[in-house]
Amino acid sequence: MKRMSSLAYHFGVKLRFYPSSKQKKIIKLNYDAQRFVYNSYVGRNRTSYHAKRYLAVKQSNAMPFAFSALNSYEVQLAETVVINHELLAKPKNIRDAYSFLRVKEIDSLALA
Repeated sequence: MKRMSSLAYHFGVKLRFYPSSKQKKIIKLNYDAQRFVYNSYVGRNRTSYHAKRYLAVKQSNAMPFAFSALNSYEVQLAETVVINHELLAKPKNIRDAYSFLRVKEIDSLALA
């Protein structure tokens, strides 16, 4: 099979589309939903990572037989990890958590 660089001529197709105002609105809605889901996944993964790391360091410093009571910050971190894990498990969960993602114009693949 020949490579494109070995051919004398390169052919391509340029396409340009002109969406209607309704289509522009749907494209923007899907793009915004996709960016929101991506940013929330990144943010939740970061907080989960830091919370797990903090709790691991806290446990490694303590003696294995002595379990100190968690302070309010540590309880909040543990709850955050659990909530984040549940939301990140399936893309459907994030759609159920936020009502504005349940709009029928938003494509399921944009959220996945």
